[in-house]
Amino acid sequence: MKAIILLAGHAKRMRPLSSYLNKGMIPVAGCPLAEYVLRSLVRQGFCDIIMAVTAFPEQLQYHFGDGSRFGAHIEYALRPQPSGTAGEVHALRPLIPPGESFLVHYGDILTNLDLQGMRAQHEATGALATVGLVTDVQIHAGVAGLDKDNRVIYFEEKPQVGRPCHAAVDIFGPGIWPWLAPGLDFGYDVIPKLVAAGENVRGFLDGSAWWLDVGRISDLEDAAALVHRVGWAPRFAGADAGAGSWAQA
Repeated sequence: MKAIILLAGHAKRMRPLSSYLNKGMIPVAGCPLAEYVLRSLVRQGFCDIIMAVTAFPEQLQYHFGDGSRFGAHIEYALRPQPSGTAGEVHALRPLIPPGESFLVHYGDILTNLDLQGMRAQHEATGALATVGLVTDVQIHAGVAGLDKDNRVIYFEEKPQVGRPCHAAVDIFGPGIWPWLAPGLDFGYDVIPKLVAAGENVRGFLDGSAWWLDVGRISDLEDAAALVHRVGWAPRFAGADAGAGSWAQA
């Protein structure tokens, strides 16, 4: 099964770093963000990779090459203008073998979601879409409770959400293509429309997975702490990222 890493767009929330780096090349604990995503995919058996790229594609091509040193085979799809997450995948249809399912992994997400289990469930159910779900996601806002007189009776800054949340990792069956079009987003457009139409949409909930959205400059410190805590941070044996040794967490 092919896996698509979405690295298109201009990552405006990562400026000024994204003014001169592809968002996948932004360092987390000394290693490009996209390398964590790639290594996670390869560890779980997803070795046939497509990287959808808008800004600074040469940086990714130089660092990752053909993917062989990571145990992968990488194709690069240059996307000149952002077109929504579903729009980006729509443009990649010629790279996906007819009749096959494929995985989509947003490029600014760190997670140890059980992708092998997710794939097994997708294949067993014949789902049109299998949506990766995680719990205990921290939101970027405070939450308040009010009484009938609008007195604040509860307040918590950036709480964790106990309900299943979209992990930004999904698997789609070969029947998904008519639902995709330029400008559409999976979360805002495609998945809600599939559910409303009664299509076979399944959720794969991994309640033990950790998860972090690394979409803002302010997320980088938390991301560095996370990869150290879970053993994903490289232990450098030399000066460059390629010389590092890695824990297999």
